[in-house]
Amino acid sequence: MRGHWNVNGTNQTFSYLTGYPYGVDFSRGIPYYNPGETTAVDLLRRGEADACLIIGADPGAHLPRRCNEHLATIPTIVIDPFVSLSTSFADLHIPVACVGIDCEGTGYRMDSVPIRMKKVLSSGLPTDEEVLSQILSRIRERRQPYIVSVQKPQSSEAPPVS
Repeated sequence: MRGHWNVNGTNQTFSYLTGYPYGVDFSRGIPYYNPGETTAVDLLRRGEADACLIIGADPGAHLPRRCNEHLATIPTIVIDPFVSLSTSFADLHIPVACVGIDCEGTGYRMDSVPIRMKKVLSSGLPTDEEVLSQILSRIRERRQPYIVSVQKPQSSEAPPVS
Protein backbone atom coordinates (compact mmCIF):
# COMPACT_ATOMS: atom_id res chain seq x y z
CA MET A 1 0.00 0.00 0.00
CA ARG A 2 1.50 3.33 -0.99
CA GLY A 3 1.36 6.16 1.50
CA HIS A 4 0.81 9.87 1.84
CA TRP A 5 4.51 10.70 2.11
CA ASN A 6 7.44 9.43 0.08
CA VAL A 7 5.22 7.34 -2.21
CA ASN A 8 8.03 7.02 -4.71
CA GLY A 9 10.42 5.90 -1.96
CA THR A 10 8.18 2.90 -1.29
CA ASN A 11 8.06 2.13 -5.02
CA GLN A 12 11.86 2.44 -5.27
CA THR A 13 12.42 0.13 -2.30
CA PHE A 14 10.03 -2.57 -3.50
CA SER A 15 11.43 -2.35 -7.05
CA TYR A 16 14.99 -2.69 -5.79
CA LEU A 17 14.21 -5.63 -3.48
CA THR A 18 11.70 -7.55 -5.61
CA GLY A 19 11.65 -6.12 -9.12
CA TYR A 20 8.07 -4.92 -8.60
CA PRO A 21 6.94 -1.45 -7.41
CA TYR A 22 3.85 -2.33 -5.31
CA GLY A 23 1.24 -5.02 -4.72
CA VAL A 24 3.88 -7.66 -3.97
CA ASP A 25 2.62 -10.92 -2.46
CA PHE A 26 5.20 -12.83 -0.38
CA SER A 27 2.87 -15.65 0.74
CA ARG A 28 4.33 -18.10 -1.81
CA GLY A 29 7.86 -17.72 -0.45
CA ILE A 30 8.91 -15.63 -3.46
CA PRO A 31 7.76 -12.19 -4.62
CA TYR A 32 4.61 -12.50 -6.76
CA TYR A 33 3.18 -9.49 -8.58
CA ASN A 34 -0.22 -9.44 -10.21
CA PRO A 35 -2.13 -6.13 -9.96
CA GLY A 36 -5.83 -6.90 -9.93
CA GLU A 37 -5.10 -9.76 -7.54
CA THR A 38 -2.30 -8.83 -5.11
CA THR A 39 -2.71 -5.14 -4.23
CA ALA A 40 -4.09 -3.93 -0.90
CA VAL A 41 -7.31 -2.85 -2.65
CA ASP A 42 -7.74 -6.31 -4.19
CA LEU A 43 -7.20 -8.18 -0.92
CA LEU A 44 -9.37 -5.85 1.19
CA ARG A 45 -12.18 -5.69 -1.36
CA ARG A 46 -12.38 -9.49 -1.41
CA GLY A 47 -12.22 -9.61 2.42
CA GLU A 48 -9.11 -11.83 2.35
CA ALA A 49 -7.02 -9.85 4.84
CA ASP A 50 -7.43 -11.04 8.43
CA ALA A 51 -5.20 -8.33 9.94
CA CYS A 52 -3.48 -5.22 8.64
CA LEU A 53 -0.31 -3.29 9.47
CA ILE A 54 -0.43 0.18 7.91
CA ILE A 55 2.92 1.98 7.72
CA GLY A 56 3.05 5.64 6.75
CA ALA A 57 -0.19 5.54 4.78
CA ASP A 58 -3.78 6.62 5.16
CA PRO A 59 -6.06 4.12 3.41
CA GLY A 60 -8.99 5.66 5.28
CA ALA A 61 -8.59 8.73 3.06
CA HIS A 62 -7.52 7.03 -0.16
CA LEU A 63 -8.99 3.53 -0.57
CA PRO A 64 -12.52 2.66 -1.65
CA ARG A 65 -15.21 2.56 1.03
CA ARG A 66 -15.59 -1.22 0.82
CA CYS A 67 -11.90 -1.66 1.64
CA ASN A 68 -12.16 0.62 4.68
CA GLU A 69 -15.28 -1.16 5.87
CA HIS A 70 -13.30 -4.41 5.88
CA LEU A 71 -10.34 -2.75 7.65
CA ALA A 72 -12.70 -1.67 10.43
CA THR A 73 -13.61 -5.33 11.09
CA ILE A 74 -10.09 -6.78 11.40
CA PRO A 75 -7.20 -6.09 13.81
CA THR A 76 -5.46 -3.02 12.38
CA ILE A 77 -2.27 -1.27 13.51
CA VAL A 78 -1.14 2.09 12.12
CA ILE A 79 2.50 3.18 12.38
CA ASP A 80 2.52 6.83 11.38
CA PRO A 81 3.62 10.21 12.75
CA PHE A 82 0.16 11.67 12.18
CA VAL A 83 -3.40 11.12 13.32
CA SER A 84 -5.49 10.32 10.23
CA LEU A 85 -8.76 8.79 9.12
CA SER A 86 -7.07 5.39 9.37
CA THR A 87 -6.08 5.90 13.01
CA SER A 88 -9.76 6.50 13.83
CA PHE A 89 -10.66 2.85 13.10
CA ALA A 90 -7.30 1.27 13.98
CA ASP A 91 -6.99 -0.90 17.07
CA LEU A 92 -3.57 0.63 17.74
CA HIS A 93 -1.80 3.77 16.53
CA ILE A 94 1.95 3.86 17.11
CA PRO A 95 3.21 7.43 16.62
CA VAL A 96 6.73 7.60 15.19
CA ALA A 97 9.24 10.30 14.31
CA CYS A 98 8.76 12.11 11.00
CA VAL A 99 11.70 11.91 8.59
CA GLY A 100 13.12 15.34 7.89
CA ILE A 101 11.75 16.74 11.15
CA ASP A 102 12.28 14.36 14.11
CA CYS A 103 14.85 12.04 12.49
CA GLU A 104 17.08 11.77 9.48
CA GLY A 105 16.31 9.59 6.50
CA THR A 106 15.88 9.48 2.74
CA GLY A 107 12.95 10.64 0.67
CA TYR A 108 12.52 10.23 -3.07
CA ARG A 109 11.32 12.95 -5.36
CA MET A 110 8.71 11.90 -7.91
CA ASP A 111 11.48 11.79 -10.56
CA SER A 112 13.21 9.11 -8.40
CA VAL A 113 16.02 11.33 -7.15
CA PRO A 114 16.83 10.47 -3.51
CA ILE A 115 17.12 13.32 -1.03
CA ARG A 116 18.90 12.87 2.30
CA MET A 117 16.96 14.63 5.04
CA LYS A 118 18.39 15.79 8.34
CA LYS A 119 16.82 15.87 11.77
CA VAL A 120 15.65 19.34 12.81
CA LEU A 121 13.89 18.69 16.14
CA SER A 122 13.92 16.03 18.80
CA SER A 123 10.48 14.66 19.68
CA GLY A 124 11.66 11.61 21.58
CA LEU A 125 9.53 9.38 19.35
CA PRO A 126 11.05 6.20 17.90
CA THR A 127 11.63 5.99 14.17
CA ASP A 128 9.47 3.69 12.06
CA GLU A 129 12.59 1.58 11.49
CA GLU A 130 13.07 1.14 15.25
CA VAL A 131 9.42 0.16 15.77
CA LEU A 132 9.46 -2.31 12.87
CA SER A 133 12.76 -3.82 14.06
CA GLN A 134 11.25 -4.39 17.52
CA ILE A 135 8.14 -6.00 16.02
CA LEU A 136 10.27 -8.28 13.82
CA SER A 137 12.45 -9.23 16.79
CA ARG A 138 9.40 -10.21 18.85
CA ILE A 139 7.94 -12.23 15.99
CA ARG A 140 11.21 -14.10 15.62
CA GLU A 141 11.29 -14.78 19.38
CA ARG A 142 7.81 -16.27 19.28
CA ARG A 143 8.62 -18.42 16.25
CA GLN A 144 11.38 -20.26 18.10
CA PRO A 145 10.54 -23.94 18.27
CA TYR A 146 9.26 -25.07 21.61
CA ILE A 147 11.11 -27.96 23.20
CA VAL A 148 8.71 -30.32 24.84
CA SER A 149 10.10 -32.77 27.34
CA VAL A 150 8.00 -35.91 27.51
CA GLN A 151 8.76 -38.28 30.34
CA LYS A 152 7.92 -41.94 30.17
CA PRO A 153 5.07 -42.75 32.53
CA GLN A 154 6.23 -44.82 35.41
CA SER A 155 4.21 -47.94 36.05
CA SER A 156 3.23 -48.68 39.61
CA GLU A 157 3.24 -52.40 38.86
CA ALA A 158 6.37 -54.49 39.23
CA PRO A 159 7.84 -55.78 35.98
CA PRO A 160 7.02 -59.40 35.14
CA VAL A 161 9.55 -61.94 36.43
CA SER A 162 10.60 -64.73 34.10
